[in-house]
Amino acid sequence: MLRNKRCKDNMIYITRLTRQVLSLLGVWPSYDRKRSTGESIWKYFLISMSYILLYCVLIPGGFFWIIEKRTRVRIQTIPLLLYGFMACGKYGNLIFREKNIRRCLKHIEEDWRIVTNVDARDTMIESANSGRRLVTLCAVFMYGSGLSFRSILPFAKGKIVTAQNITIKPLPCPAYFFSFDIQVSPFYELVFAIQFLSGIVTFSITTALCGLAAVFVMHACGQLKILVDLMRNLVEDQWQEKEEVDKKLARMVEHQIRIRNFLKLIENTLQQACLIELLGCTIIVCLLGYFIIMEWENSNSVAMCSYFISFTSMMINMFIFCYTGEQLTVQAESVARASCELEWYRLPEKKARGIVLVIIMSNLPIRITAGKMVDLSLKTYGNVVKTAVTYFNMLLNITD
Repeated sequence: MLRNKRCKDNMIYITRLTRQVLSLLGVWPSYDRKRSTGESIWKYFLISMSYILLYCVLIPGGFFWIIEKRTRVRIQTIPLLLYGFMACGKYGNLIFREKNIRRCLKHIEEDWRIVTNVDARDTMIESANSGRRLVTLCAVFMYGSGLSFRSILPFAKGKIVTAQNITIKPLPCPAYFFSFDIQVSPFYELVFAIQFLSGIVTFSITTALCGLAAVFVMHACGQLKILVDLMRNLVEDQWQEKEEVDKKLARMVEHQIRIRNFLKLIENTLQQACLIELLGCTIIVCLLGYFIIMEWENSNSVAMCSYFISFTSMMINMFIFCYTGEQLTVQAESVARASCELEWYRLPEKKARGIVLVIIMSNLPIRITAGKMVDLSLKTYGNVVKTAVTYFNMLLNITD
């Protein structure tokens, strides 16, 4: 068995962006060593600051939504509040599931440490690169759309002068601070900066979750590809050693069990957060589509472009989750097909009996779900889009 001496370098390579984002949030688990006291203090400081920034937007935004009387403005506030609540829920899930995340990372490191051959390592690298590309795509769209929404859009609106000749400087997020006047410098700049930093935390949470899903699931896909190769190499014309069939069969069974245990761990780690993401994004996409139509009618190109960028970001974010689940399903079907194509009749009778359980296990469905309610797949993505369009039409008819 070949041991990969560069397994730590491989781990750094495949988790670089995800590690940086999770470290920013204070939830990157130290899987290869024990945290020092200073690192633990810094971790809890980052978590506390992240929650403070999140609630500094959520609480004033909630008061604004309650006090505001205009229906259209209240509807426009819903996506911001909903996305904030989603971020809090996903962040809490990441903190609560830190041990599971650590176990997943240890599992991946062990897979990189022990590989069967160079071809298997190349397969793992190929899958890791696919995961990195997905994480990068998610990060570009999340930070690009989110930070433009919280920085460019307020400046593009410009100052608003009311009928009472009062100048109002817009904020990235609507907020109500009771008798506290936030239009006075430097309080306006302070609130603006807090809301901007809160946006960074919010989008980092989504990017981190997407990164974990991509890294974990694409690694599992790579392991399934290796399992297919093990199955195809099980039956050969000539055996170099008498016990070679037993060794190959044992290796194949061990690899298959290891993959299933890893997938079960991924499911337990990400299912709640994925459910929050799918349900929340469905509602937000519906509302953003409505806002785009409204701004089109008002000829507000800046707001329309900002909403459209956010809309695209949400769609891509959901697509990445569903795409990773689809890739896992495709690879699982390849394993099932390879198990059925095994030339077991060329093996000795006693050896052939050992393949029965392998075939049975290979044909058991392998899926990643959102809260054990829906499978993450392209079919689910299509259903989510159709649901969002349905609610969009309903909202459009109600407001007309």
